[in-house]
Amino acid sequence: MLRSIILITLLISSVCALQWDMHKEESRNELEESSGEIPTEQLPGVCWACKWAMKKLKRRISNGATPDDIKQKLGTVCDEIGFLKSLCRKIVNKYTDTLVEELSTTDDPRTICINITVCKK
Repeated sequence: MLRSIILITLLISSVCALQWDMHKEESRNELEESSGEIPTEQLPGVCWACKWAMKKLKRRISNGATPDDIKQKLGTVCDEIGFLKSLCRKIVNKYTDTLVEELSTTDDPRTICINITVCKK
């Protein structure tokens, strides 16, 4: 009887340990897949940072600005945002080409951020 109890306990422990290892591996894979991704509409401040940067850029970009001028200004706008600098840079790096196109239009900052899906409609 005691032998059966010990055997069942070991079996249950092994299954629990295996399940725990599988759970840890899944969590690690999820973190690796999500690293570098912009948590659109999840992190507080993402939409605000985008609108702030687009507002600054809209003021600085003239009507005749070339795509290279816009890219240059995109590269420096995040330096002024303070503690959201890294978040701003992720947005700019991920959407550079789209932002160059959007900033060439008459869209307002909120519309631009909605179009790149970092703000809700």
